[in-house]
Amino acid sequence: MKKIMMIAVMAVCCLTASAQKMRHSAGDITIQPMIGFSTGYWRASDDDSSSSGNDARVGLSIGAEGEYYTSTEWLSISAGLKYEQLGWANKNIPDTKIDYINIPVLANFYVAKGFALKVGLQPGFMVSAKQDGKDIKSDFNTFNLAIPLGLSYEFKNGITLDLRGFASLTKLNKEGSGKLYNDGGSLTIGYKFELK
Repeated sequence: MKKIMMIAVMAVCCLTASAQKMRHSAGDITIQPMIGFSTGYWRASDDDSSSSGNDARVGLSIGAEGEYYTSTEWLSISAGLKYEQLGWANKNIPDTKIDYINIPVLANFYVAKGFALKVGLQPGFMVSAKQDGKDIKSDFNTFNLAIPLGLSYEFKNGITLDLRGFASLTKLNKEGSGKLYNDGGSLTIGYKFELK
């Protein structure tokens, strides 16, 4: 994770020097409804052999984000509210379905017109957790803090494609000697409405 973050920071630093102007002006605010797919999987802090059968769960990602364009022409700040279906599939245990309300707060670095690299913090709140139809929410910590990294491209007509992943900082499991994290990502399509 540290290597990925270092690469992302270096890419932003190198590319912002030649960044083109954003599609929006300083002080503009946009609202973007978005819908797409989410994927979740679990990451263990130790070398648990059961992680070899860990497969991603594919679900729904739906929500909206607001974006504020700063006076620095290659930088904007966004905050959103997203419902995302995460969890995992595993050959050793029944599929686990964990749904969250995530609140991504991102710095968006526009390295070319319409194209942004994203990094920030994402608090999340578990709304349900089921395994083989059984409610297991009480087994888990319901708050999750993650670091999202991503990229997006806004077309001239306002349609935006957004790809991001996130790594959790807070452990999922309440009990056990190891630490279990619910990581994930999403691919969404949205439309930016500019507020005057």
